[in-house]
Amino acid sequence: MKTPKPRALSAATPLASAMTPMIDVVFLLLVFFLCTASFDRPEENLAASLIVESTEAGAGQATTEPPELDDVTIVGATTGGVTAWTLNEGRTTTDLTELTGLLQQLAAIDRALPVTIDAGPDVPMRDVVGAYDAARSAGFGRVLLAASADAGGTE
Repeated sequence: MKTPKPRALSAATPLASAMTPMIDVVFLLLVFFLCTASFDRPEENLAASLIVESTEAGAGQATTEPPELDDVTIVGATTGGVTAWTLNEGRTTTDLTELTGLLQQLAAIDRALPVTIDAGPDVPMRDVVGAYDAARSAGFGRVLLAASADAGGTE
């Protein structure tokens, strides 16, 4: 059995020519990782509330951000012939213009949120349509009407 003899390097094949393919591979890997890297700023994705020390009064307090909304709920109830609308279990108003203003403030945050109108059985249909129009004019694209399962239906 014959064993191969190691070849001696000659002056015709310099060592630098063997490094060229390796440099090409490293360069291609660098380009690959740059192209596939996510260029999002991770600071915006990580929840961190930092307290910055300052000499000004009240400057060292952490700011609380408003809670994230999953949807907007408008609950309507009629008392004494007047329909009162409650927005997200918070502010209550009887004026549709004020309701439109409140909805416009929420639409400025996120217009893609679904709006659910939950009107009681005693709320007139004209008020329900008014609340629907208020949500649409505020800029919300998805306005839903809620109905309870036990509301009088046909048997």
